[in-house]
Amino acid sequence: MADVLLTVHCARHDAESLALALRAAAGAPVHWAEEVVLGHDYDDAGTGEQVEGLLRRTALRLIVAEARCAAVVAAAQAARRRAPVRWHAVPVHSHGRIA
Repeated sequence: MADVLLTVHCARHDAESLALALRAAAGAPVHWAEEVVLGHDYDDAGTGEQVEGLLRRTALRLIVAEARCAAVVAAAQAARRRAPVRWHAVPVHSHGRIA
């Protein structure tokens, strides 16, 4: 079964509750990174979400089995949060650990 790298972009104030929900649903470590996006946000953003300068947000990343991805995204949807989230999943060709 293939793995995917799932990235969930969220408001900084929602990061902790989302990270806990993702970890519980996936059983995998969640990597948490603060991001700054320069420029326009997505066209489908609501008025309060539209950004023309700097957007400060959090990216939560984890590797999950492709078959678990929908359940993990559903956990993000059900998590307690105040703002919308964006997510994407991309196939992982390979990964490992080098000691």
